[in-house]
Amino acid sequence: MNAHTSTAPSHNPRPVLPYTEEPDPEQRRRAVRAVASAATDARDCADLLEALGLSPEEGRSVPTQRSR
Repeated sequence: MNAHTSTAPSHNPRPVLPYTEEPDPEQRRRAVRAVASAATDARDCADLLEALGLSPEEGRSVPTQRSR
């Protein structure tokens, strides 16, 4: 092995990210609620949600309809 091996960047500098599915509304709701429970205050919660691309409204429970 040569001690002067090139460490130049590759021809394709953009990383290839693995495909991931978008979270469904229930997963997003649970994520918002987990962030809210771990946040130190309202500002912290808002900052964390923004960083994750979530909105506070997504954490609200959706009422289920009861069958009669």
